[in-house]
Amino acid sequence: MDFYAKSDPEETIREHTEELLKRYEQLKKQYGDRLPLTERDWYLLKIMVLYHDVGKADAFFQNKIRRALEKPLLQAASSFDVQHNYLSILAVPVKQLGLDKEEEKLVMQAIAYHHERDRPVHVVEALAIYRENILPIRDKLQAHMGLEIEERIKQKRFDRISTSQRFTPSHGPIFRRYVLLKGLLHRLDHAASAHVPIELSHDLAVGDYVNRFMEREFNGAKKELQQFTEANQDKHVVVVAQTGMGKTEAGLLWLGREKGFFTLPLRVSLNAMYDRIVNPDKIGFTHVTDEHGETATGLLHSTSLDYLLDTIEGDDAMLEKVHAQSKEFANKLVISTIDQVLKFPFFYLGFEKEYATMAASKLIIDELQAYNPKIAALLVRAMAMIDEIGGSFLIMTATLPDFYYKALQRELKQPNKPLRYGEFIDDRVKRHNVSIRKKSILDCAQEAAEAGKTKKVLMICNTVDQARELYKEVVRQLHKEVVLHHPNTEQQIEGQQNWTEIHKEVVQHYPNIHLLHSRFIQKDRKRLESKIMAFAKSEQTGIWVTTQLVEASLDIDFDVLYSEMASLDSLFQRLGRCNRRGEKPIDVTNVHILTKDVSGVGSVYDQDIYQRSLDLLSEQSGVLMETKKHAMIQRLYDEEALVGTAFKAEFDETLKQLKFRPLYEIGKQKAQSLLRDFQQNQVVPTMFLDLDEVQQAINNWENANKQFERKADIKRAKRKARRTIEKYSVSVNKFKNLGLSDFYGIKGLHIAECRYDATLGLLTDEIEGFFS
Repeated sequence: MDFYAKSDPEETIREHTEELLKRYEQLKKQYGDRLPLTERDWYLLKIMVLYHDVGKADAFFQNKIRRALEKPLLQAASSFDVQHNYLSILAVPVKQLGLDKEEEKLVMQAIAYHHERDRPVHVVEALAIYRENILPIRDKLQAHMGLEIEERIKQKRFDRISTSQRFTPSHGPIFRRYVLLKGLLHRLDHAASAHVPIELSHDLAVGDYVNRFMEREFNGAKKELQQFTEANQDKHVVVVAQTGMGKTEAGLLWLGREKGFFTLPLRVSLNAMYDRIVNPDKIGFTHVTDEHGETATGLLHSTSLDYLLDTIEGDDAMLEKVHAQSKEFANKLVISTIDQVLKFPFFYLGFEKEYATMAASKLIIDELQAYNPKIAALLVRAMAMIDEIGGSFLIMTATLPDFYYKALQRELKQPNKPLRYGEFIDDRVKRHNVSIRKKSILDCAQEAAEAGKTKKVLMICNTVDQARELYKEVVRQLHKEVVLHHPNTEQQIEGQQNWTEIHKEVVQHYPNIHLLHSRFIQKDRKRLESKIMAFAKSEQTGIWVTTQLVEASLDIDFDVLYSEMASLDSLFQRLGRCNRRGEKPIDVTNVHILTKDVSGVGSVYDQDIYQRSLDLLSEQSGVLMETKKHAMIQRLYDEEALVGTAFKAEFDETLKQLKFRPLYEIGKQKAQSLLRDFQQNQVVPTMFLDLDEVQQAINNWENANKQFERKADIKRAKRKARRTIEKYSVSVNKFKNLGLSDFYGIKGLHIAECRYDATLGLLTDEIEGFFS
C-alpha cells in the first residue's frame, strides 16, 4: 500500500524520506568535520529524518492528497484534523532506538516543530487519530517505510513538547544542540521538498578564483586590506576601509574555501555584485550544469527571481530552480540582503534553519554604515550569536560608529574566535576640495547649470520633493538660456507655458539633464539607473539631480558634486561619487556642501546626529583628507558624546530587547518585515491601467487557474503576469494619501489615483502645471 506525502508532484512518504536521507548523507560527508556535532548527534538527526513525516499516514491526511490525485479514498475511523508532525512523534520507538530522556526530548521537539504553525495540538484528538487511523495499518506502514513503528500509545510525549518545555538559551548547551539538529532537519526537509541539493559546488573555493583574477589583472599584487583579510581567514574581522581599497576581493579572499554569505543593504548593489562575481571576464566564480544551472553563486533578495528572469537567458523553470537553490542556501556563496539570512536574533518560529546554517558558514556584512541604529543593533547581536554557534563574520564598512564596535566587543566577552580590527585609510590619493556654503541647494541651480556645460555635475538632495524642486529650477535656468540664445525658440509667458513644453525645449539643446529618485516606476528607474552609469563612464557632460539612493548603490564618478548637508557618514558616501579614483585635479572646489534650508532633517536624518555633523564639518575647508574624514566620524559617534541622544538610546534599547527576547512568538514574515522598510505601498498609477501590456497581464493573472492544471504552471503564469504589471509600479510611503484601491485582487499591489510624469516621477501632490 502506498502512503502519499505530496500531490504536486506525486510523492510517497518513503520517497520523500529517501530524498532527505540522500541529502543527509551528503551533508554529513561534506560538513561532518565543520559542524559542531558528535556522531551521536548525527544518529539523532537521522532518526528525525526517518520519522518526521510518518504521521502523514493518517487516513484523514491521505484522503486530502488522494482527492488531489483523483485516487480512491481510504476509510477513516477518526476524522479529526491533526497536524502530521504531532502524530509523527507517537510513531518513534524510543526504547528500541536506545534514546535517553534528553535525547527523546530533542527528537520529539524537533519532529513536532519541524512545521511551525500557530496551531496548538489537541492531545485527545491526536491520540484518537493514532489509535484508530494509524495503529490498524501499522504493519503496512512499517513495510512502506522500512521502519519499526511504535505500537503503544505514549501520551506523555506531549508533555515533552509542551510550550513550557520548549528549549531556550536558559537550558544551557542542549539549546545549541537542539538548534543545530532542528535547523538541519529544516534544511534537509525544505531542500528535499524543493527538489534541490542540500549543498552545491562544495569543492570550489572562491578564494582561488579571486587569486586567479588578481594574477590576471594585477600580476598577483594585493592591496594591504586584501592581504589583511586573507591572513585572518580563521578569525572574526572588522575593517574600516575607504573607497578604492578592493573590498569585494578582500571579502572573498577572507572566505577562502568556506561556504559564505555576502550581504549588502541595497538590491541594485547585490545585482551588480552578483554579475561581477559570476562574470568569467571578472572574478568568474561560477559553475553551470544542465541539471542545476548556476551552482557556485546564488542571489537572494525580495526580487532576485525577477532579476534572474529579466537578465539571464534560459527557460523560466530552470531559473526558478536556480532561485530555489539560493533560497535553500545550497550555493557555496550566496549574495543576499540581511532580511533573508539574519532574522534569527528575533527567535521567530523556525529561526533554527538560518541559525544552524551559520554554524558551518562565514558571513560578510558590507556597508554597515548604511543601516539605522535598530538594524545595526540587530547585526551586533547576530554577530555574537554566530560566534556562539561556531560561525565567523567579517564586517567591512567605510565608516564605523565608535559605540557600535564597543558594543560588539562587549557582546563577544569570551569569543570562540578572536576578533581582529584593521583600518585602511590612504591620504596619498586626494579626491575632494570641499566648500561649506550657507546657501540652499536650490540657489545653486544656475551655477550648476553653467558648470554642467563643460563638466559632469551631480546634485544630491535629502528628499524626493527637494530633488524634484531642484530639477525644475535647473530646467528653469537652462530654459532662460534657450530663449536668450536661440531666437527661433517660441517664447511664451512662463505662467502660460506648461512643463512638457518647457522640458522639451530644454532637452533639445541640453540633452544630459536628468532626475533620478525612488518615485519612478520600475521601468523608468531601471532605464535611468542604466543611463546614469553609462553617462558617468562616457566623455559627455551634463547634470544629474538625485537623492541619496546613489550613495552606495551605483558605481558612478562625476567631476563636481553639489549636496545638501546630511549626516557625515551619508555625506562621505556621497563624496565617493565624485572624483572617485582621485585622478582629476582638485586645485579648485569640486564638492559643494549646502547648509541652508536643508530637507529631511528629523525625518531622513536624526536631529542630534545631523547637528553634530554640521558642527564638525564647519571646521573643514579646502582639501578633505581621508584621515580627516575618519577622525570626524570617530568624533561624531563617540560613545560618551552620544550619551543621552535618541540615536544611541535607540541602539542600546534594541540590543537590550534582542538579548532578552522571548522565543517562538512571531512568524517568519513578521521577522522579515522588521528588517525591511514596510512603511511602503507598491502602487500603479491609473494612467498605466489602459496599456495593452498591462491589460493582457491582468487577464493572464485572472485566468491562470483556468489555463493550467499544475500548481507550478499556475504559479509561473501568475508570476510572469505580476512582473509585467510591476514594471509600472512605484513604492511610496504608506502614509501618503493617494486614494489607493486594491489591484484586481493581486496581494500587495494597489492602484494610485495620482498623476505620473516620465521626467518627474509620481506626483503625490496634485500638480496641474509646472509653475503652479
